[in-house]
Amino acid sequence: MELVADGNVIRSLNRSELRRKVLFYLLSIYPYRSYLSEISRAVRSDPSNVKGCLEGLGVRYTGEESLVGLGLVVVEQSKNGFRYFKVNPDLIEDIKALKTMFNNRKVFAVEIG
Repeated sequence: MELVADGNVIRSLNRSELRRKVLFYLLSIYPYRSYLSEISRAVRSDPSNVKGCLEGLGVRYTGEESLVGLGLVVVEQSKNGFRYFKVNPDLIEDIKALKTMFNNRKVFAVEIG
């Protein structure tokens, strides 16, 4: 999957600074994983907003545009019942490329067709 050319991924990340912060935080700790409250502290945001950008929550954060819904982040369930979030290892190079693009503040154009 070529994420840098995926219009849904680009649009979703462009629309939410919090999605970008969460994704790039998880990228920064890769290959480790993190749980919701730890991610919330790291990105300095309310846990409900972080949960929304990770998995979707009502109208503001739809499930399809969430980081898990887009396949950028995977959820791991531990034996003790905690849910951990981690960058999708299959897309690590694509996510690194996205981070570079956003850091360089390039204007994104998506071909419609």
